Amino acid sequence: MIRLYRFPYSCYALKVQYLLDALHLDYTPLDVPFCDRSDLVELTGGRVVVPAIDHDGNVVVESRVICQYLLGLVENRLVPEPLAALVWAYADWCDSTLEDILFRVASPGIQARFETPFEKALFAFIKERKFGAGCIDAWKHEQAELVAKARELMAPTLASIRSQGFVAGPELTFADISLLGQLAMVAYADPALVAAIGDQLPEYMVRVSQSF
Repeated sequence: MIRLYRFPYSCYALKVQYLLDALHLDYTPLDVPFCDRSDLVELTGGRVVVPAIDHDGNVVVESRVICQYLLGLVENRLVPEPLAALVWAYADWCDSTLEDILFRVASPGIQARFETPFEKALFAFIKERKFGAGCIDAWKHEQAELVAKARELMAPTLASIRSQGFVAGPELTFADISLLGQLAMVAYADPALVAAIGDQLPEYMVRVSQSF
């Protein structure tokens, strides 16, 4: 059995979760309390960020490493050999260039969904340590510009989806799972933001999920 330690909004944890679904692997999702990560720290020996998995005592961290591990567990067609470079390059682009914009788009809505003032404040504190005081308020104020930037970055992806249904061709690949994790983070914050980035993206998300 696989245990997945996650935050419900983490694009990286969502990517791992969708991959588990696509591979039809049995797993138990475990939501890590935002303000109490002691179980995660104990499992990983000090790591305080998700995702992490525990596969029958084998602990794996870092979303890319986890995904490589999971893809090696069962036979699958999610990284076809002729497309391997393209699929992994796109997945890495999702986790870096695209995520750098989408997490800014999503952060105000994610913060709003925390239940307690302390959780909201801690979320802001963590972001402000890296991006400066008031960053979440600034991203909320700049949301239209950030969405426009995301739409610009996504333009080639949207063209591929329109023409062939999925990112790398007519069939589901790991590239789609990586993108779905990013879009699900945005949808967690506000589903309307997904359609604002690309009007075909909500339908695409359903199509990907139904392909598992």
